[in-house]
Amino acid sequence: MSKENSYAFILNPVSSGGKSLKFWKSFEPELNRHNINFIYKQTLKSGDATVLAQDAINEGHRKIIAVGGDGTLHQVANGILLQKEIDSKEISMGLIPMGTGNDFARYWKLPNRKEQIIQLLKKNNEVLQDAIKVSFLNENKTAYIISMGGCGFDSHVAVKAHNEKLKGNGGKLVYLRCLATSLFSYKAQKVSVTVDGNVLNGKIFSVAIGNNHSNGGGIKQCPEASMTDGKLNITVIGDISIPQIILNLKGLFSGSFTKHKKVKTFSGANAIIKCEGENILELDGEPYFNLPAEIEIVPSCLKVMVPVC
Repeated sequence: MSKENSYAFILNPVSSGGKSLKFWKSFEPELNRHNINFIYKQTLKSGDATVLAQDAINEGHRKIIAVGGDGTLHQVANGILLQKEIDSKEISMGLIPMGTGNDFARYWKLPNRKEQIIQLLKKNNEVLQDAIKVSFLNENKTAYIISMGGCGFDSHVAVKAHNEKLKGNGGKLVYLRCLATSLFSYKAQKVSVTVDGNVLNGKIFSVAIGNNHSNGGGIKQCPEASMTDGKLNITVIGDISIPQIILNLKGLFSGSFTKHKKVKTFSGANAIIKCEGENILELDGEPYFNLPAEIEIVPSCLKVMVPVC
C-alpha cells in the first residue's frame, strides 16, 4: 500500500496527564487487527508535532492524525499549512481527542471510542474548513488559528497554563486553577481592533478571534462562528468587573453573553489588533508572539476527517 493511503499518527504522550499514551497502547493493536496501514511519531517537547507532521508529509504520507488535545492539533495543522511542497488541500488531517478542552472535536463531533474511530478511518469522509492566518508584524512570523485565538484575559490564562505544562502539570484541574487565579491577577489592557476598516479602541477584558464558536472546553466566545463560512469572528469584551464576569458565566457557555452592553462582536475577512502592556497573542490556547498582528481568513484550506452525518 502506498504511503499516500497510510496514516501517520502524531502522538502527544503527555496530553491530559498521559491519557493519550494510555489510549494509544490499547488502540495500536486495533489498527493492526483491522489491517490499517500506519506509522506513528511521538512528540518529546512543545512544537514537535509541527515538525513531525512535516516529516510525515515529506515521507509521502497524506493522512495525518493528531492524538492529543487542541494544542497538538494546532501544531499538526500548522505543519500542514506552513509547508510549501504539497497543497494543503491534498492532505487529510484528523484528531483523536485526548485533551482538556477538546473544542475542535466538539465542533466536528469527533469520536474518542476506539470502534468509532476505526469506522471514521474506514469511511474516509472529509470536509474543507477555513483557517485564520496570523502575521506577527514585529516578529516577521506567521502562524494559523484552527479554532480560536485571543489576547487579554485569554492569553493571560494560556501563558499560566503553558508554564504549568512546562513543569509537568497538565489536565483539566490545572487549567481550571489557572483560569480561577487569573480572574484576580489579570488587569484590563488597552487595545485597538480594526475589522474590515471598523475600528474599536479602549480597555478590554479580552479579544477572541474565532473560527470555531467555542474554546476553553465549551465557552462560546464567538457563538456565530463557523469553520466553513469564509469569515473570521471577533468578540471584544470591554473593561468588565470580576463580579460581572462571574454573574455572566452561564451566558459565556450558552453564547448569550454577547448581548451584554460591554461586549462587541464583528465578522469580516481581515483584522489588525494592537495592544499596550500585556500583549501576547494565543492561538488555539498556545502562547505565541507579541502584538501587533494582521489577521485574515483563509477559506477552505484544510481538509478534515469527520464522521458521516
